[in-house]
Amino acid sequence: MYSLPAIIFDILLFVVWPGHYIYQEFLSSRRHRQRRSLKMVVSQTLYRIRWDRDRLTAKQQETLTALNEEARQHLDKPLDVKKSNAFLETAVKRIKQTVPKHKYRRSKEILELLVVVIGVVMGIRALFLQPFKIPTGSMQPTLSGIHFAALDEVGVSWWEKILHYTNGSRRYVDATVSESARVWHDPKRGMVNDRAIQKNMLIFFPYTVWRHSNTNYTLPGTRDIVGKYLATYRIEHYPEDYLNFKSGETLARGYLELGDHLFVNRTVYNFTEPKRGDITVFTTDDLSYEGRALRGRFYIKRLVGVPGDTLRIRDRRLYVTEAGSDKEVVADSSFDPAFDRIYSFKGDYRGYSYAGSLSSESNEVTLDADEYWLMGDNSENSLDSRFWGPVPRRNIVGRADFVYWPFTRRWGFTDLAEPLDFESPPTPMPGLKE
Repeated sequence: MYSLPAIIFDILLFVVWPGHYIYQEFLSSRRHRQRRSLKMVVSQTLYRIRWDRDRLTAKQQETLTALNEEARQHLDKPLDVKKSNAFLETAVKRIKQTVPKHKYRRSKEILELLVVVIGVVMGIRALFLQPFKIPTGSMQPTLSGIHFAALDEVGVSWWEKILHYTNGSRRYVDATVSESARVWHDPKRGMVNDRAIQKNMLIFFPYTVWRHSNTNYTLPGTRDIVGKYLATYRIEHYPEDYLNFKSGETLARGYLELGDHLFVNRTVYNFTEPKRGDITVFTTDDLSYEGRALRGRFYIKRLVGVPGDTLRIRDRRLYVTEAGSDKEVVADSSFDPAFDRIYSFKGDYRGYSYAGSLSSESNEVTLDADEYWLMGDNSENSLDSRFWGPVPRRNIVGRADFVYWPFTRRWGFTDLAEPLDFESPPTPMPGLKE
């Protein structure tokens, strides 16, 4: 939680930013404050001349230009506090008297700024860098998705909650059932509550008002996420009667982490072909599983197979026979360093599991032209190409390059964090000798 990027961010947010304001407004010398005010006169008069050029008379432009030059003269020579103070007292009044009055001027300026900013952001997003949020745990531990962790008790103060959110995207919940109620459970959706209302407090603060009887509970996360973690929590803690929420029982206690937020490089594949080992974002257009379209438009997985490859899994490792070759080799660090981390069986890396079209060592798949094979690093809990097949080249959006939030050990350029030092043996699969 308290990684170096998090510490730097906290210092900037809670020390440097407010400290700078306090110094500028209250602790700096009178001479320093006057120089700052003179610089503001220079910038404001220049701004008004440019902004209102079509509405200013020649005399008004001369007045603003004169004020601009006089303020510059005070700045260019040793500051005379008395003269500068006298000038500043009259300058503000003269600017207000000179500048034409606009109806809704401030609103128009803000609107213009928003149009420019939104245009720039949309252009960058469409052409260069697309923000992306990891929705699931299929790429763990390389990238973390949205997940809930139960706690016996939530013993954190309000300021710790703030730091845990700004640093680690962690939001706590500690809710007790006040009125008994019964809900129904869907295996895919979790707890279902048609009276639940999803709301948003800015873009990074989704929450749900969960209604039971006449009581509202405010829980972090979207409606779907809340339904799933409530189901998990209730089944774990009240397995015999998890659908009946009884007064005095715990509704949920723990924290929700919102997953890694990263930038996707949309330009890289315009100049080079996707490479084995890349963490890749792609669309789910024309992909289906069990006759149904995949949920969600964008997915993120590791690209492990390129056109012409023949792939199989053996000993929890991926083996590749490349196009034009009859030699089968293990996909390891000679292709990309990430593969050795996946085979380390440490820090929640458990190699590749047998499932779908690669459900045993005897199964293999061969990719046609313009087809790519993508799998999650957490392959034991990943819906990937083993289930819905290869991904066409036209579906590939870009490469995940940089985690910008939260400030955990994964912050920064993707795919660099080494596995944590604890053993992670593969989960035994029924009917399969390993």
